[in-house]
Amino acid sequence: MNERPAPLSAAHLARLRRDLARQGMSVNERLTNLLAGMNGRLLDMKMPHERKPGLRPEEKLRRYLDQIIRAQRRLGTETWGVCVTCGAQLAQAQLDDAPWQEECDRCLAE
Repeated sequence: MNERPAPLSAAHLARLRRDLARQGMSVNERLTNLLAGMNGRLLDMKMPHERKPGLRPEEKLRRYLDQIIRAQRRLGTETWGVCVTCGAQLAQAQLDDAPWQEECDRCLAE
């Protein structure tokens, strides 16, 4: 397992919290529209669960929203930024791009 990086600054944590909140609102809006029979426009949204075959669009959105909520709860704790499958430290660049990320690239590929 990689060493833990230095703790995040308060400004960095605040930015990540805003990013997670914005992404959560966006996913929630798309899920609401999809469930209401409106076009959910999923084609332009990269979702973490795209690789799982057989999931309906609303299932993908619900899983994505759940992942964002879990990340919000973990942000600022020792568990944020650690792969939930193998325990490896996730790359900071990966977390800055997708703060809801729960698994390392290796575990995602499996």
